[in-house]
Parts: sequence; C-alpha cells; structure tokens
Amino acid sequence: MKKQSLHFRALAVIATVGFCFFASQSMAQETAKTVSGELLDMACYMANGAHGEKHKQCAAGCIKGGSPMGLLTSDGKVYLLVENHSKKEEYAKLKEHAGDKITVTGTVSSRGGVQGFIVDELKEKS
Repeated sequence: MKKQSLHFRALAVIATVGFCFFASQSMAQETAKTVSGELLDMACYMANGAHGEKHKQCAAGCIKGGSPMGLLTSDGKVYLLVENHSKKEEYAKLKEHAGDKITVTGTVSSRGGVQGFIVDELKEKS
C-alpha cells in the first residue's frame, strides 16, 4: 500500500511539473515585434503562391473583397495579419497597401499551428 502511495505521489509531481512546463511554453507564444515584408492577400498566396509586383492589382481587389491579409518577410515567413480590437484603424489602413512592402508593429501569436501577427501600428513603407 505504501509503495502504491509513493508511486502515486511521484506521478502527481511529474504531472504537475509537466503541466507547468507546457503552460509556460504556451504563454511564451506571444511576443511584441516589428516585422517588414510584402502585404499579401492570403487567398491567392495559399492557393497559387501568388505575390509580387505582377500580383499587386489582384491582391488589392481580393483584399478589398474581404480576403485575409498576410505578410511575407524576406526570409520567407508568412504571418496572418490580425486586427487588434483596440486599434482597428491601424488594421484598416493596411488594406490600402496590398502588394506593397510595409512595416508593422504588434504581437506575434501562434495558435493551433497558425502564425499570426496582431497589428498595433502600420509604419512607413519599408
């Protein structure tokens, strides 16, 4: 009986340590950052890899029509751009820059395998 109690306690300690470790890892998934890159329309980019100067006019139309926006960095990372509900006007300004090189500040957030960027501010074109 004492042996079972000892095993149970050891298991409880291991579970608690594991929970604390994974909880701290999930909290570490959000960091403030400034990122530069090309403003994408995610529909054309994900479906066809479309981006760049040749796709700029199409991207503008797709974004105006409601396509989600993304940011393609020079190292090939893509962030899904997300509205900060307390700074809606900054996110709205992005829609005028489809296909342009921009710089944004905000918070990187990773959830369920999606790398998002919560936009706080649109900086001058990069």
